[in-house]
Amino acid sequence: MTKAAKALQASASKRAILIANEKGGVGKTAWAISFVDIMRDDGVPVAAYDADGGVGGLGRLLGTKTATGDRHAEQDPLVGVGFYNGRSEKGRHTLVNSIEEEYPLMIHDLAGGLLTDLTRILDAEKNLDEFLATFEDNGYRLTFVHVISNVIAASQSVGRYLKLVGSRADHVAVINRNFGKTNDDFPFWYGFVDPQGREVGGKTRNEFIAQGGVEIEFPALPAGTWAKLDALAIPFTQAPGNKILTLVERGQVQKFMREFRQSLEPARSVLGLTH
Repeated sequence: MTKAAKALQASASKRAILIANEKGGVGKTAWAISFVDIMRDDGVPVAAYDADGGVGGLGRLLGTKTATGDRHAEQDPLVGVGFYNGRSEKGRHTLVNSIEEEYPLMIHDLAGGLLTDLTRILDAEKNLDEFLATFEDNGYRLTFVHVISNVIAASQSVGRYLKLVGSRADHVAVINRNFGKTNDDFPFWYGFVDPQGREVGGKTRNEFIAQGGVEIEFPALPAGTWAKLDALAIPFTQAPGNKILTLVERGQVQKFMREFRQSLEPARSVLGLTH
């Protein structure tokens, strides 16, 4: 990290978290829901945005609703979830324009494949220099949260972001344990040796660590319990008192929440949770 980057990191008083991976289906939204729901329950004011428009899972689950269960068209990001279509020109401008709200901590759940759309906001598809500078000039330190599954595309995405962003932002790799219990289940992130003795994968992780990236884990939750929470649109923090779930399922959610809070400890400072 350069001296200028360290000085910026020290002076930035606000934090913007962008949950990113070019590969869909890695668990970005599941992690976003967990973070926003559990941190708000702990009293941390988090402004939340869903860049997948009206169909995004973060807004669907945590957005404020009417008495009949319909989501309000207008959302207070500090209470519900602001939403926009990150793939449209007007929509993706919301990401940068949210800076003007000056939330101390905000999070944007980016849909898969939005990296090119980010370069279109201010940089004419060349890079992310002006995009990053706008956050810097307004006192924000960016954190890119890269949710990692066991497929090669998930690891490759981290490499693309590191190339465009580097040390101008902090980076957190979230190993999604719903895809495997051991590091061997994530061969392209941790690397492995093939039958011919060749080392395969692991280079992106090495670069990530060298640039000061922080690794944390996303605890596993049984698939059936996940499915029920999603179908019933029940946030984690409301699950323990919901009798539609079995006692075992409620216990599984409580265990998940404890483990999730613990998982954040190595990355608290770069996730804006230092106070």
